Amino acid sequence: MKKSMVAISIITLFIFLVGCLDYKAYDIPKENKSVKDDSSLIDEISKVEKEANKLNTSTSKTVATNSKTTTPTKTTPTNKTSTTNLKKEEVAATKKTVEDKILPELSEKKTFVDTTADENVATITVKENEMVKLNVNVTDPDKDPVTYSFSKPLSKTGDWKTNYGDAGEYMVTISASDQKVTTTKKVKLVVERVNVPPVMEDFKDLTFNEGQVVKFEPKVKDPNNDPVTVQVSEPLKNGTWTTDFTSAGVYPITVTAGDGQLETKKTFKVTINNINVLPTIENVKDLTIKEGELVKLEPKVTDVDKEDKVKVTISDPVGDDGVWQTGYTDHGKYTIVITADDGHGKSTKNVNLMVEDVNMPPVIKLIAVEKN
Repeated sequence: MKKSMVAISIITLFIFLVGCLDYKAYDIPKENKSVKDDSSLIDEISKVEKEANKLNTSTSKTVATNSKTTTPTKTTPTNKTSTTNLKKEEVAATKKTVEDKILPELSEKKTFVDTTADENVATITVKENEMVKLNVNVTDPDKDPVTYSFSKPLSKTGDWKTNYGDAGEYMVTISASDQKVTTTKKVKLVVERVNVPPVMEDFKDLTFNEGQVVKFEPKVKDPNNDPVTVQVSEPLKNGTWTTDFTSAGVYPITVTAGDGQLETKKTFKVTINNINVLPTIENVKDLTIKEGELVKLEPKVTDVDKEDKVKVTISDPVGDDGVWQTGYTDHGKYTIVITADDGHGKSTKNVNLMVEDVNMPPVIKLIAVEKN
């Protein structure tokens, strides 16, 4: 309708301009060849004027009021030829304008947007991890079949399984179409945050032997994607524990994961098996002495299992006290065995002892007088 009104206004303006030129009073010389052209042009303009008068008759007063009227500047032609050219250009422009403005676009598809104010937009509220399913009642006054769809994050059928971390506001557009006209309406979808504690995998009990390195790294995640603080109790506080031969035992381990509001705790056990290490015997070496000298053995015995009690024995002729006073008849080779027993096993160390012979002069101890 608006296009037709504009076209009619343009035609009216053109008629006014042509009237100013007073083409009917124009005297056409018969003997000039260009006069025929002018006459044909005048007839054509006359036809356009008649068609315009018919359109003006059917146009309402509202159209005339709303149309903008521009008063043209009257130009006096210097000669008939220039006037004729001007009329030709105006007629061509008018015909083109009428064709462009009056002919409707019959195949145009229209979209109707619901102009409901923002404050009246429907709001749907759900919580994280809930299922959203919109059911829409769509009717068509023409009883045409209607199809409808939804914008993201909803599926085309209006479904959405929310998850933790989806909290926020979403403006969803609902579109309904009868294949000729599409109507759209917006709905505000509010997903409320639901905080849940961090999630940890189940931890299995661990077993190691003394002397091994224990490494532990818990796998923790937060459904809300919140930053998580993880704490592990001793002796795995730092994630790595190098055991020694005094580490045998069972250790309960507690893992705590928190997001600042909620915590998750889990426990498991670490068992360290006792691995017995035999005592070591040091500070002894092979000896060579002479008869009559003192043999003194002072073995140094250590046990990495500090809880073990070690018993040390030394074989004869030295004895457990490690001291032997040799005589002048004790020359010879001896193997002295030193034994360390921690109750779980024994360590031994052999000492080769050489006692060299020493020749001593006879000793006169008693002189007596023999009587007859």
